[in-house]
Amino acid sequence: MKGQKVRTLLALLLCCPNTAVPDDRLIDGLWPSDPPPSAAANLRAYIRGLRTTLSDPHRITRADRGYLLHVRPHEVDALRFSALVVRSEEPAAGGDVAQAAEILRRALDEWTGVPFAGLDDCPALRAEAAVLEERRFTAAGQWVEHELALGRHADMIPVLVQLVEEFPLRESLRGRLMEALHRSGRQAEALQLYRDTRALLVESLGIEPGPQLREKEQAILREAVSPGEEPAAASPRPCNLPADTPDFTGRAEEIGRITRWLTSGDRVGPSIVAVSARGGAGKTTLAVHVAHRLREDFPDGQIFVPLRGAEAARRIPPGVALAGSLRTLGVPDHRLPEHIEERSAMLREVLSERRALLILDDAADESQVMPLIPGTSGCAVLITSRHRLTAVPGIRRLELESFTEEQAIDFLQRMLGDDRMRSSPEAGARLVRLCGRHPLALRIAGARLAARPHWPVRRMVDRLAGEHHRLDELVHGELDVRANLMLSYAALGPRARLLLMLLGSLDLVEYEEWAASALLDCPLREAEDLLDQLAHSHLVTVATGDHSQPRYGLHDLVRIFARQQAQAQLPDDEVRAALERAIAALLTVTEYAHTQLAGHDHLVLHSTARRRPMTEEHLREIVTDPVTWCEAELPNIQGAVRQAAHLGFDDLCWDLAVTAAPLLEVRKHHDEWEQTHEIALDATRAAGNRRGEAVILAELGELSLHRHDYRAAANFIGQAATIFTALRDRHAEAITEHKLAVLDRLGGRLHDALSRAKRSAAALSALGDVGNEALVLRQVGQIHLQLGNHEEARINLEQALRMAQKAQGARLAQQVNYRLGELSLECGEPAEALPRFERVHEFCQTIDDQVGMAHALYGMGRAWAALTRWDTAHRTLTLALAHARAAGERIVEADVLHHLGRVARSRGRTEEAAESFALAEAIWRNLGITPTWLGEPEAAAHP
Repeated sequence: MKGQKVRTLLALLLCCPNTAVPDDRLIDGLWPSDPPPSAAANLRAYIRGLRTTLSDPHRITRADRGYLLHVRPHEVDALRFSALVVRSEEPAAGGDVAQAAEILRRALDEWTGVPFAGLDDCPALRAEAAVLEERRFTAAGQWVEHELALGRHADMIPVLVQLVEEFPLRESLRGRLMEALHRSGRQAEALQLYRDTRALLVESLGIEPGPQLREKEQAILREAVSPGEEPAAASPRPCNLPADTPDFTGRAEEIGRITRWLTSGDRVGPSIVAVSARGGAGKTTLAVHVAHRLREDFPDGQIFVPLRGAEAARRIPPGVALAGSLRTLGVPDHRLPEHIEERSAMLREVLSERRALLILDDAADESQVMPLIPGTSGCAVLITSRHRLTAVPGIRRLELESFTEEQAIDFLQRMLGDDRMRSSPEAGARLVRLCGRHPLALRIAGARLAARPHWPVRRMVDRLAGEHHRLDELVHGELDVRANLMLSYAALGPRARLLLMLLGSLDLVEYEEWAASALLDCPLREAEDLLDQLAHSHLVTVATGDHSQPRYGLHDLVRIFARQQAQAQLPDDEVRAALERAIAALLTVTEYAHTQLAGHDHLVLHSTARRRPMTEEHLREIVTDPVTWCEAELPNIQGAVRQAAHLGFDDLCWDLAVTAAPLLEVRKHHDEWEQTHEIALDATRAAGNRRGEAVILAELGELSLHRHDYRAAANFIGQAATIFTALRDRHAEAITEHKLAVLDRLGGRLHDALSRAKRSAAALSALGDVGNEALVLRQVGQIHLQLGNHEEARINLEQALRMAQKAQGARLAQQVNYRLGELSLECGEPAEALPRFERVHEFCQTIDDQVGMAHALYGMGRAWAALTRWDTAHRTLTLALAHARAAGERIVEADVLHHLGRVARSRGRTEEAAESFALAEAIWRNLGITPTWLGEPEAAAHP
C-alpha cells in the first residue's frame, strides 16, 4: 500500500477493528506534533483513497464522529492471535497440555514480523506495538511451559535461544532455557548460561539474578531438579490420540475397509493404510475415530504423530517426528540418537515386540513418513495426506470423498437436532448442496447455526446462496474453508496454480486434457502433467469416461476459490484469451463429432470464429462415438455457450450451439437445444450479428419442426429467410429454402414443396455442398414418393445415397436407405424393403437413436405385413410403438397405430383395428397435419 499517511491511517483503524475511531484520535496519529489547518479535509481525502485501495467502499463507514473499519476476525492477524490464545486456555485448564501447546504454537505462527513496521513516527502505533509484543511474550512463555511439561526439552532449545535474544533481560526465559539444556544432558551449557546471565544483569542493571534463577543453578549443580518438576514417566502403553468426535457421522464403508486392512494377519511387514483427500474432507477425524475403535487390537499403544505437511513453513521434519514418537514410547531425551537413521532404527527396535498403531497425520510426501514405518507385522500405520502416497511399499490407499447427501443431512441433524432440520427439510437439503457435501463446510455451517439458535436454516442458506460471498461465510472461529484450500493451493507450482485458476474460470463441468492444453496454450503432455499434479493434491477429481479418456472436475467450493484467485491475481485480458481458446477447442471437437455422425456439415452454417488446431489422430481419440461423446459433453456445451455469450464471443456462441444441434437431435435433447439457441439468439442480437441471428432463427425453426409445432417453425424460418435475403447469403438461402420445403410437405402442399426442394438442391449443387445436397435430394425423393412418382423417387433417392456416402454421412445414408425401403414397399417389393429397414435398425442401435429405431421397426413391421406374416408384423409394430412413445415421436406413433389397425383388421380383430385407427387419427388431427392415408376407407369408417 503506497503512501505513509494512508498506511498509518489503516493501522490506526486496525488497532480498533469494528469500532469507531474518533476524528481527533486519527488526526493526532497522522500528525503527532503539529496538525495542519486542513487536517480534517486531508483525513477525508485519505479515507477516500483508502476505500479505493481496499476496493470496497463499504469497508470504512462514518460513525460517531469518526470512522469504523469493518473486518472479519480471520482477516486480521492480531485478532487471530488473540482468539487462539484465549482458545488455548480451556484445554490447559482441563489438563490437555498437548492441545494447549498446539493452539499456542499456531497463535505464535501468526507473527511474521514487527508490528506496524515502518510506522515508528506515530506514538499511538508505537504504544500499540509494545502491547502486542508483550502479549506475544506472554503467549510464548505459556507455550514453552507446555512444551517442557511434555518433555520436549531438546526441541525447545533453539526456540528459547531466539526468545532470549529478543528479550535478553527476561529471567524467566533464561531459567527455562537452563532447564531445557539440563534436561537434554547439556548441564555444562546450562551452568554457563547462568554465569552469562549474572554478568549481564550485574553489568547492565547492577543487580544479582533473582531467587528462582539462583535455585535453578543450585539444582543443576546438585544433579537434581526442583521439587515437582520431574516429568511424568512415559506410559508403557502410550495413547496420545486426540479426542474422538462425538457427532461422527457415516463413513461406515470406509471404516470397515480401513479396519480390515489394518488388522489383517496376512501381512509380512506392518499394515500400512493411507487416507487421502482434499483439505477439510475429514481425513484426520476418520483416522482418529478408527484408531479409538482399534485400541483393543493394538494394546501396546496408539501414537498420534502430527506431521503438518500441508504448510512447508510448519512441516515437521522426520527427525523431529521420530524424537517425539520415541519420547511418547518412553525413551528419555539423553538416549535419543543425533542422526535420523539411528532414530528410525531405534523406533523399529522399540516397536519390534509391540502391537502398536501409529497415526501419521497430514503427511506431505513419502519421504516424511518412510523413516516412521515400523519393521514388524505386529504394528500398523494409518497415514492421512492431501496427496496420493503411492511409493510406500505395501501401502493400501483409500481416497476419501465428500459425504453423500444422506450422510451430510445426518451430520447436520447431529449438530443441530432433528427438530430443527426436519422443520425445513428443503432448506436443509439446499444447505447441503451449497456446501458441496464437504465435511468442513458443513461443520462450519452447522456450527454457525448452532451458535445462533434463533436462526432458521433458511437464513444460512440465503447467506451462502451467492457464490461471491460463499467462502466468506464459511468461516467460524479457526475453521475456514478458504484458508484450508489455500494450504493446498500454496503448495502448487506456478503453472499448476495458473491452470487451477483458469479451470475455475471456465464454465465447464468436467474437463479433458485438451481443454487444459487450450487454457494454457501449451502442449498436451504439459497439460496432462499439470492435471496430474492437481489430482495428486486432490484439487481436481478424476473419473474415466465411457470412452476411457480421463475426465477431471472441480468441487464447487474449489471452483469458487480458484475463480476468486484468478480475479485477484490474473489480468482480465489473460483470462479472456484463455477462455476463448478453450471454447474454440470445444467447438473444434464438436464439429468433429458432428461430421463423424452426419458426414460433412448438413444444414449447418458456420461462423468465422477461430478454431483450436487439433490433429485428426487426437480428435479420433477424443470422439470414439459421437453420440456418446455428446451425452458426456452436453453440460459443457451448455456452459460454454452461456459463457461465450457472457464474454461477448458471439460468433463462438452461435456456432457452437448450431454445431451441437444435430447431435442433440439424435436423443431428442430438445430442451437443451432450445436453451442454447435462445442464449445464442440474445447474444447475436446484442452484438448486431445479423447472420448469426438468422442461423439461430433457422435452427429454432428446425427444432420446432421436430416438436411438430409447425406454426412456430414457419415463423422462425420465415424470419431467417428474410435476413438471409437481405444479406445476399446464397448458401444460407439454399438451406433455408429446404426447411421451407419440409414445411410445405408436412402441410400437404406437395407440389410447392417439390419446387422449393429442387431450387434448394440446384443452389447447393452450384455451391459444391455435397452433404447438404444429399439431404435435400432425399427430401425430393420423399416428396415424389408421396406423389406416387416412383421412378423419380428412385432416381433422386439413389443419387442422394451416393452423395451421402461420398460426404461420409453414415446417419444420412441410413435415412436415405429408409426412404428406399419405403419405395420398395410402395412398389410391392417387401422382400427388398425388409433388409434395408433391418440395416437402418442395426445402425440406429449402435448410436442408441430411439427415433431412428422407431422408424426402422415401423418399416420392418409394414414389410412383414406385406409378406402376410401377421404375427411377426404385430410384434414388430408393437415394439415400434413403444420406441416412438418413449422418444415422444408423435408422427411415427400415429403411423404405427394406423398400420397396427391394418394388421388387426387383416387378422379379423375389428374392434382392435377400430381403436388403433381412432387413436392414429386423433394424433394427426391434434398435430394439424393431414396424412396421405387419412380418408382411406378403413380410416374413414372409424372416426
